[in-house]
Amino acid sequence: MRFLLYVAYVSASSNLEASTSSQPPPGPPRPPRQLRRSPWPSDPAALVMERSTPKHYKAGFLSAVLLGAFRSAVVGCPGKLSGLLSYVGVDCESKRARWVAVVVIACFYALECGRSSTLRYVRDVRSAEAVDGFLQAALDAPPLVKWTAASYHYEKSRRTTDASTRRVVTAVHSDAWAFGAWRDASGGVDALASRWRDACCTGRAARPSLVKIRLRKSLVFDDAESADDYHHQLATFARGHRHRDVHLSLEQHFSLKGWDLDERMLGVRRPLGAPGALWTPGGFWVFACLGLTVPYRALLERRCAVATLEVVKRVRSRRVVAPPSPAE
Repeated sequence: MRFLLYVAYVSASSNLEASTSSQPPPGPPRPPRQLRRSPWPSDPAALVMERSTPKHYKAGFLSAVLLGAFRSAVVGCPGKLSGLLSYVGVDCESKRARWVAVVVIACFYALECGRSSTLRYVRDVRSAEAVDGFLQAALDAPPLVKWTAASYHYEKSRRTTDASTRRVVTAVHSDAWAFGAWRDASGGVDALASRWRDACCTGRAARPSLVKIRLRKSLVFDDAESADDYHHQLATFARGHRHRDVHLSLEQHFSLKGWDLDERMLGVRRPLGAPGALWTPGGFWVFACLGLTVPYRALLERRCAVATLEVVKRVRSRRVVAPPSPAE
């Protein structure tokens, strides 16, 4: 009897060792799942987006060339310059050619002035109360995420001498992300207002009266489930329209009601007074027509500080259900 019990014990021990030895050794722990980033992430390092003293190399170069061309058209080209330009086929002796050169250079000069950031700031001058009101409206505005799918194909040109192709859009469809809840994570209007007001003491001047305000908006997923829900709905939307034509372009757009599309404004600190008629588009173009756009920009920068404000929206796919009250 004891011998039978011993044999059963030995066979059970061997089976247990065989089963444990067949299992692979435990591997390293799996890293935690990373949260998918939003197409409009919040980046604290991007809050410094513009230098307080930008260098206007293009404006300075075009101003110098324009003034030189205007002088040559009125007085005439110097002998050395006329000899150099004759090698490239430019006839400086022709007065008409000199004025044509002035007009061409003036067009490039005006184009550079029209695209300058300084003009974009003086187009939107706001008082401190108006800036704070805009920020409050941006914090209260719900986020709107919209998708646009355009179906298209390419067709060859019907002209026999032209072998180019053109893009033909056959259908455009739009849809919005149906999320559950959102909340603002910008820190409140007081924090944003103090940030741009405090920037008045960080510029080159001791107490600059103007502040260049650069705006940013970002959308952040509240959890991994919200990120998965967003990409799942986006993939479903794309699959529903991918077979309507040969090609499909998909665009994602995030907006806020009442948001400044230019994302630039010039804030005025009330105790220091209004900017006056000088800091307006009219004043900008008067200086530009006189060839003094660079001194105008330098003068504005001496009276300006720079602040970047970011409005952050956190979104989750599920709605937040409030707990029942004790009375219920």
